[in-house]
Amino acid sequence: MSEKKRFYRELCKNVNRILGRRAVTVDRIVRYVAEAKRIRRTKGTMDLIHFLTTLRERLFTPEEVKRLKQSSQYKEFSSRLLDLMVYEGVITVGESRMLKRMVF
Repeated sequence: MSEKKRFYRELCKNVNRILGRRAVTVDRIVRYVAEAKRIRRTKGTMDLIHFLTTLRERLFTPEEVKRLKQSSQYKEFSSRLLDLMVYEGVITVGESRMLKRMVF
């Protein structure tokens, strides 16, 4: 199994454990990454940034977002996910830094 898939599976397991429900799956993450690539290619950076910054509101309730932020693993997984987006070619290193400042 690739390192990427292993990370996606670990991320899903931890998010779902924290929330107590099956909120995300590996397939959903893969689809969101593909969608982010498509948005970047067809609509540009600003639409991509909007997509990425509003993604959690589409996936989780405000209470669930609060619980995730209180998790000890929130920063680690957010940072790793953004690094993976750079690796996948969805965002640049500079955009990753900007998003990390917004998230943390």
